[in-house]
Amino acid sequence: MSEILSERIPLELEGTPVSSIMIEEPFTCTQDCTISDVVRMLAENEVSSMPIIDERNHVVGFISDGDVMGAIAQHRAHTIFTGGDASMLYFDDQSLEQRIEDLKDRCVMDFATRKVVCARPDQSIARVAALLAKKKFKKLPVVDDEGKLVGVIRRSAITEYIFGILFQ
Repeated sequence: MSEILSERIPLELEGTPVSSIMIEEPFTCTQDCTISDVVRMLAENEVSSMPIIDERNHVVGFISDGDVMGAIAQHRAHTIFTGGDASMLYFDDQSLEQRIEDLKDRCVMDFATRKVVCARPDQSIARVAALLAKKKFKKLPVVDDEGKLVGVIRRSAITEYIFGILFQ
């Protein structure tokens, strides 16, 4: 489920719309992709993250290289609480290669962010920049009024826009 950036944030009344600097045909994956598919797409397209879309082009999730790293990271100890006084502690004794093998055919949605914050094409660059800075996001999907993906806005595109104004 995607969430549109709120208009109630009192930043500015008007400004250059984010649609003027967004990537209009971003790299995406579908919700039925595996982790192997996603890692291959990230590497081939030299991107660090991408929106996940359904068959109607609606944003249903977002996956990043950080999500993949978290999925394969070694977890030293796990505790299972059984509801009483007894708990069970076990250790992750798999190698990195074993964890990768176990994850490669898993669905991307098992590891994706499902509540995705999105911008709209008519929102100002300043409004979107404020959210990217506050949330420490590197990019946001841009969706139309129906929730369909129409682009992606990256922090680097906003920085390039600012540099273009400063160093004309």
